[in-house]
Amino acid sequence: MIEYLYAFLLWLAVFLPSSALGSLLAKRGKGLAGAGIQGAFLLLSLILILLLRIPPGFKPVYLPQTTALGFLVSLALNLGEKLFPGEKTKEKAETLEFLPEGLLWRVLLLLILAPLAEESLNRALVEGYLLSQGQFWGAILFSALLFALPHWMAFEEASIGEKAYITAGAFLMGLIVGYLFAVSGSLLTAFAFHSSANLAGILRGELRSERNR
Repeated sequence: MIEYLYAFLLWLAVFLPSSALGSLLAKRGKGLAGAGIQGAFLLLSLILILLLRIPPGFKPVYLPQTTALGFLVSLALNLGEKLFPGEKTKEKAETLEFLPEGLLWRVLLLLILAPLAEESLNRALVEGYLLSQGQFWGAILFSALLFALPHWMAFEEASIGEKAYITAGAFLMGLIVGYLFAVSGSLLTAFAFHSSANLAGILRGELRSERNR
């Protein structure tokens, strides 16, 4: 069990200072906050990965299948949000401090920087460390849990039902991408899944915004 405590401390060592930096930068602009949080995620994760000597692979393993799977699972989860009538509350919750307002900057953040940074933290660092300790399913479950946790904390204005759905969806996505990372050993595979999943969310959000205009 000590390896899970150590993995959690590694996650906190990245998450807490990155969140603090994001809060400071949010006072100067949403785009700065988003880039600051994810940039800190990436930098601190890479430092710890190098110190622990657990570098992930970058082979293009299962990329077409992974990309399609990430998009379809995310699309299904986004469509499932119709179950909740409080869509306006959800839209308010999406206007978070760390997200830029412009579509181009949001695309760059959500399709490139965020997937790379969050997969470096949750998969390459946390899951990679646990895998190096001989944990397989535990590594997948634990990294998925840590990936889902911030989603509950982020959507403060959403209803309990919406928050539970969003967090459960993130946990499911974490389980899938965690398994893909564990069997492939490739951070590129995890990045492709995460980026395509975010793309589905962006497209769904844009279509919803067009209908509401």
